[in-house]
Amino acid sequence: MANDEEILFEIPHFSQYKICIVGDGLVGKTQLVSVFTDRSFEHKPTAGADISFLKLRSGDESKTTTAIFWDLSGQIAFDKVRKLFYEGSHCVVYVMDVSRKSTVLSLPMWVKEVKKSLPNTPAILVGNKIDLKDQREVTDETGLKFADKLHAQYFPTSAVTNEGVGTAFASAIRRAVYYRDSIE
Repeated sequence: MANDEEILFEIPHFSQYKICIVGDGLVGKTQLVSVFTDRSFEHKPTAGADISFLKLRSGDESKTTTAIFWDLSGQIAFDKVRKLFYEGSHCVVYVMDVSRKSTVLSLPMWVKEVKKSLPNTPAILVGNKIDLKDQREVTDETGLKFADKLHAQYFPTSAVTNEGVGTAFASAIRRAVYYRDSIE
């Protein structure tokens, strides 16, 4: 996370919130989740899905809950498996790599795939790898325009430097909390 402060939320008495992380392979999904939940940068491929947990607490020490991050593999070989993991999600985090334009061009495919299972679930869009300034192919303006189509917020991030990671995931958690509260 960007700093060592704990993120505090007003949390109803639900036990967990499921957040799916989706996007093409090698956009940095696993690294973003790892940096946010473990506070470490770790490069490892995801075969199918990787699940990470983060305990959350509110200002009331007696209330805790868990955010469960389902980091779904972006490779085509896993497209049939991914659909099984979407069910019950409270928020979707779409991730693109700002150093590869192809990852923003594939976002409509990701949205279509997710919306088949989660037509009303809130989302955010993350433009990862902003630390690769000399290799950047996608502007924040492009990210903002696509996020607007999704009715979502856009967050430029870097898993390497932690820039924007805490803010993006805090927004995803807040959206998950509000969404679950509205459907329960």
